[in-house]
Amino acid sequence: MSKKYLHILSFDGLSKVDIEKMKKFPTFSKFYENASGCINVKSVYPSLTYCAHASISTGVYPNNHGIINNTKMQMNRVSPDWHWYEKDIKVPTFQEVANKAGYSILSILWPVTAGSKNIKYNMPEVMANRKWQNQIMVSLISGSPLFQIEMNSKFGKLRNGISEPELDNFSHASFLYSISKYKPDINMVHYIDLDSQRHDYGFDSKEANDALKRLDGRLEDLIKKLKKEGIYEDSVIVVLGDHSSRDIHSKIYLNTLFNKEKLLSKCEDGTISSYKVVCKSSDGSAYIYADNEVSDDKILEIINPLVENNIIEKIYISQEAGEFGADSNCRFMLEAAEGYFFANPVREKVIMTSEESTKYNEKLYRNNHGFSPYTKKDYETVFLVSGKGIKKGVFIDDMNLVDEGPTFAAILGLDMKNVDGRVLEELLED
Repeated sequence: MSKKYLHILSFDGLSKVDIEKMKKFPTFSKFYENASGCINVKSVYPSLTYCAHASISTGVYPNNHGIINNTKMQMNRVSPDWHWYEKDIKVPTFQEVANKAGYSILSILWPVTAGSKNIKYNMPEVMANRKWQNQIMVSLISGSPLFQIEMNSKFGKLRNGISEPELDNFSHASFLYSISKYKPDINMVHYIDLDSQRHDYGFDSKEANDALKRLDGRLEDLIKKLKKEGIYEDSVIVVLGDHSSRDIHSKIYLNTLFNKEKLLSKCEDGTISSYKVVCKSSDGSAYIYADNEVSDDKILEIINPLVENNIIEKIYISQEAGEFGADSNCRFMLEAAEGYFFANPVREKVIMTSEESTKYNEKLYRNNHGFSPYTKKDYETVFLVSGKGIKKGVFIDDMNLVDEGPTFAAILGLDMKNVDGRVLEELLED
């Protein structure tokens, strides 16, 4: 097989709803004309960034790769640890398969890659989550130290903590520079700007629409860079999303009810010290975990009034959760109704507006995800691919995130085994 470069751009929060807007942008419109793919891609359940990206990388659903939530089951922490580390993934990743085949990989802020031995140039998405930790040191030891020192030295001034679009400006500059200097075979970058703006301002806000325009500019910059480096004709460019989202107005503090029923105990800050039953939020959905001594009927008796009042849309039993690809070790999985999402702490009220919750120093969310990709309307995301060995203008009606990793592998002549997804062979030239 002749030389081929693969460039994977993850636009966090990109929805099928965005495509008609983006087709009016100068670079995306040209890219779309020459691309193939799908604009009706089902995310995973729960539709969270880390669950989704792990499924993209592995080709299997969360209950098989093990990243069944963004955060770990640390109910006594205000800020639980996220699944930052690749070791949390229970199955082989696309990165592992490619590395073993001799491909060099650049990865910028791709979720669940901290500590990876498969990525040569790795700047992982990881956070210093203890008082004694330093962010720079945590990042350095979790990725490629010398590479990250170089990127921070050259482009660190672009960053303003985790604020957007400054963080993406830093990621983008590091990405383009590294393509020129190191010329990796596979280049992966996770842009967070759009998702961040939607969380803060809403789905169709000016800020979110401005972020879409910036993403068009970032795609343009990549194409120009590849042409300048003389590798554009040997490149495949992938633009993908991980989930859509919904505007929200209120939080559901379900653990408040369990606390009143003396099924769990809380700390002064509202976190959970011990429990017989507990709600673990995955934002638009939630898991209920319970000891065997607590019956299903007792749990449902507590939850059902919220169903009757159209606050919780659906209750799934553990078997159903597993069939959706979520954690079948839960007792129940809950889907929030439109406008609501779940939060872990115990508060004085079960339902509280997002604005009210800020008195506890909780982030003000106007938009969120984690909802079911199987029930929410227009909740699909996007997968587009263009370049060497890719057919033009072939669009399939629907697909799943788990189809993406196996397709990445096939583009490079590799094979991922024991996956839930499939290779999108209809997009590939013979």
